[in-house]
Amino acid sequence: MENSTSVRPFKVIDWKWVGLGYCFYVVYHLLPSYLLLGLTQFGWTDELAKGICLFAGLALIGFYIGYRSQGVTILEPAISAIVYILTLALLFDRFWGRSFSIRSAGLIYVWILGGFVIAFVSAWIGELWQARRQSAKA
Repeated sequence: MENSTSVRPFKVIDWKWVGLGYCFYVVYHLLPSYLLLGLTQFGWTDELAKGICLFAGLALIGFYIGYRSQGVTILEPAISAIVYILTLALLFDRFWGRSFSIRSAGLIYVWILGGFVIAFVSAWIGELWQARRQSAKA
């Protein structure tokens, strides 16, 4: 199998990386997010800061998947981020302290769109970083 050094985001989707990406999000994002929620017991209730931490975690995991995968893997972290964010929607009341309603549906859409964009861009940057390191070794 030949490794690709060019970055083309639209290709056949490698479903193995979608599943692996989802597992990364659950283990390395959901568990730390619960620790973040534990900080709310100590008075940390700033929703913007919680949102930044949640999206920063998505970016780090997307970058890691893009960097560590062989070949071009950009859409896979984004797809797994969407599935993961839909999983987080089930925990909406725990993360934001509100029950799901029509008013909160807009926040869910922002999560989905923002998570997709952040995971896509961070995986793309990870792929570029991987290509740069491979070309520096050659």
